[in-house]
Amino acid sequence: MDAPGNLQTATPPTAVARLLKAAGQIEVASKVAIVCVFFGWFLVDTLVVSLGSLQHGVRFYDLSAVIADPSRMFFGLQGSLHRTLFIPLCMVCILAPLLPHLRSVRVLWLSYVAPLALMGICAILLYWRTSGEFIAAPSRAGRVGGSLIQFANDLVHHGGDLVARHVSIGVGGYVALVASVVLALRGVRRFRSFSAP
Repeated sequence: MDAPGNLQTATPPTAVARLLKAAGQIEVASKVAIVCVFFGWFLVDTLVVSLGSLQHGVRFYDLSAVIADPSRMFFGLQGSLHRTLFIPLCMVCILAPLLPHLRSVRVLWLSYVAPLALMGICAILLYWRTSGEFIAAPSRAGRVGGSLIQFANDLVHHGGDLVARHVSIGVGGYVALVASVVLALRGVRRFRSFSAP
């Protein structure tokens, strides 16, 4: 008896097909949260600087440049190398919830926490950069030099307090934070209730 001539060998699915299949397995609430994080990070301002009637917004993907030099929040962020390095990290964190749908490993459900973790790390680093000493005293500074540097730091911090009144969290920050919390809670819940297939 002859074998049918139209037998096809099974080819493994492509990477794109696997990603699409994984995206299809994510529940609707998590998909909406992922879209909201993307919206909050890339399309809407995370921080807003208001000086009178002038407003300047900073998107989340520009936050690495602001962390490196907080004065950039006020003077613009054109052509930043930080942006080209930070955007891929943001995309990896947004797509991290696909991991548990690609491989059935319990710990991968914690990848749902990635957007919230990145936002928390950025917030801590930004706070640290803006609240520390702006002018470091050299080791060989005398008493007068040390006092002058201390005075300058006090003056900068007083000015920083005035400036902080003009910086607020924008819509993108709130949207991304709420969506990141939703993702984190869903991932932790699935981590706790994981059962191997």
